[in-house]
Amino acid sequence: MAYENTFQFIGFFFAACVHSQEVVDTVSVRVQYRALYKHTQEQKEAYDDINLLDIGRHSSRFYSQRFEQFLHQRDSVKSVNADPMNYLQFLANTFGSKKGREYEVYKHIPQKGTLTYTDVLHNDFFFCYEESIPTFSWELADGDTIIIGYPCHKAVCQFRGRTWTAWYSLDLPFDNGPWKLGGLPGLILAASESRHEFSFVATGIEQMRQTATISFHPKRYLRSTPAKLQRLLEDYWKDQWNTTNRLQGSEYSEPPKAQRTFNACLMDKYE
Repeated sequence: MAYENTFQFIGFFFAACVHSQEVVDTVSVRVQYRALYKHTQEQKEAYDDINLLDIGRHSSRFYSQRFEQFLHQRDSVKSVNADPMNYLQFLANTFGSKKGREYEVYKHIPQKGTLTYTDVLHNDFFFCYEESIPTFSWELADGDTIIIGYPCHKAVCQFRGRTWTAWYSLDLPFDNGPWKLGGLPGLILAASESRHEFSFVATGIEQMRQTATISFHPKRYLRSTPAKLQRLLEDYWKDQWNTTNRLQGSEYSEPPKAQRTFNACLMDKYE
C-alpha cells in the first residue's frame, strides 16, 4: 500500500467524521469477559484482558476496561505534568497487556443495523469505520455447558477467515456477544477460534441499577474503511517506526532492515 494514498484518505474522511453526531444510550446489562488475544503471529503467549459488553435499549458497546482506564490515566498525566519524560515513563509502565486491547465495537450506532468499529495506533491515532452488522452462518452443534450459572448451547461458524465456536444461553435473550459476534437466539457467553489466537469467556453479568450510558464521540476519530484500516494495521506491525513517523507527518525514515518486523494477527480478514 502506498503511504501517500493512506494519508490522503485520512485527510479526506476526517471532515466527514467531525460533523457526525454523538449517539447516547442507557446501559441495562453489563457482561464482563476474560479475553485472550495476540497482536502478531510471532507473539508466543497471548495477552490477557478484561472486556466489557454494555447492552443498552437500542445499541451496545464492547471495549477493554483496561484500555479505557489507560486513556483516562494518560490524559491525566498529560494534563498535570508537562515533562515529556514522565509521559514516556507512564507509557513504558503500561506497555502491552497492562493497557489492554485498543479496539471497540459499537452495534446499532450510529443507526440500526450498523456496526461501528474503532481502533487506536500508537496510543494517539484514533480510527473508525462503519459496516453493516455481519450475518453469521451458525451451525448448531451437539454439546452443552454452564457458564457463570447459565446453561449454554454450542454453535460453530466460519467468518472472514476464522472458524468460531460459541456458547450461548437461551436464558439471556440478547442477540449479542463479544467483539462483532452475534446472530444466535441468546447471548454469547464464550467464543473461541480454532487457531487459539482469540477467545472470550464471560466471568460476570450484572443489571445496571446506576445510570450508565453508551456514548460515541465521532470527533475523536479519523474515518476509514475496513480494508484500508486492515492494510494500515498490517503496515504498522511490519514497520512500526516508519508508519508512526508518517502518521505524525514526519519525513524521517529508516530502512526496514534496521527494525524488527512482525505479521499482524487480525481477528477478521477483508480481501
